Amino acid sequence: MAYIDADSHVYEVDETWDFLPKKYRHRRPVTVTIPPKDAPYMGVDNSFWLVDGKAMQWTWGPGTVQIGCPLTSVHAGMKEFSVGNQSMMDVPARLADMDRAGVDVQVLYPTLLFAPMTDDDDFQAALEISYNRWIKERCDEAPDRLKWSASLPLRSPKAAVKEVYRVKQAGAVSLMCYGTVNDTMLHDPKYDPVWAAAAECNLPIAIHVGWPGPLRQMCDEHSSSLNVSFTLPLLIGFYSFVGGGVLDRHPKLRAIFLEGGAGWIPWYLERMDHYYPVAEFFRASFGFDPITSKNPESFKDRIYTTCEAGERLLPQVIDYLGEDQIMVSEDMPHLEAREGSGDDLGARRDITKRQREKILFDNPARFYGIKVKPKKNAKKK
Repeated sequence: MAYIDADSHVYEVDETWDFLPKKYRHRRPVTVTIPPKDAPYMGVDNSFWLVDGKAMQWTWGPGTVQIGCPLTSVHAGMKEFSVGNQSMMDVPARLADMDRAGVDVQVLYPTLLFAPMTDDDDFQAALEISYNRWIKERCDEAPDRLKWSASLPLRSPKAAVKEVYRVKQAGAVSLMCYGTVNDTMLHDPKYDPVWAAAAECNLPIAIHVGWPGPLRQMCDEHSSSLNVSFTLPLLIGFYSFVGGGVLDRHPKLRAIFLEGGAGWIPWYLERMDHYYPVAEFFRASFGFDPITSKNPESFKDRIYTTCEAGERLLPQVIDYLGEDQIMVSEDMPHLEAREGSGDDLGARRDITKRQREKILFDNPARFYGIKVKPKKNAKKK
């Protein structure tokens, strides 16, 4: 079967910051690598980015994150993918690995931007815009097979609006953000101009798992970090779009929720629907207008998600959400046990052949506006 990988990644490198404005060039992030013998507590992640004098990697303790780069770490050398693939500085290497995985087209998202890089909002925006310019340059080496999502610098909403229009012209296929902006939820009215610009440009919003806000400080080791502070913001963002009014206020906007699986969506959407009349009863008693004009389940037709290839509840999610709104990802080159997702999804027999075809190719092609034909020599599934 033809396969569009709806969510894979790149590891940022020094060249990522070549597009910073002159005023910020003296502050460009730098890499620091510690010999493993000198810091054994860092394990295989013995390198980090230094931004404004602060390390972007916490291996243990409150605020733990596992970014996985820079690519000078022991971790990077352990992967089956070359450093050139991981960094997209060797595009032919990435294409060769895509061929081996049977991937026709890949949509790329960042890695380092999973967590805020600086406390300076304007500098953060400049870093994200530099990333957008760099990833376009990388993908332009194979534009038929490599597509890119632009990072939204939401901490500077005016800059974000401007960037929406710029990346639309530059060829982005989606706009990426996380479930919150620090401790602010995405349905805050100050972001409405951004969502309006996205709708006008027909660019979908891609809400990705990550470490955007205060939940991060609650977690002091990797298990809670990955399962709580990395994952739960995705549900917060889902609430903002579906229950908080973003999709209601912007009827042409579409949103996809990435790398959190799909099985939680029926539970959470039904729960939101359950509380809708209760919340609106109290809002009315306070003299407030309804937060949405319709109950949350009414917006199902504009909700999309990636699933895990082996999710046991996938048939139920298809039945609830619809077979036209689900995709799958290879997550290349991360270490998430998603390698071979296309093969695994293609081998399932608890969903129909047509449903497998839609999840693997038709749905991401339509959602992202990808018109590239499948490669004739793509690996069969």
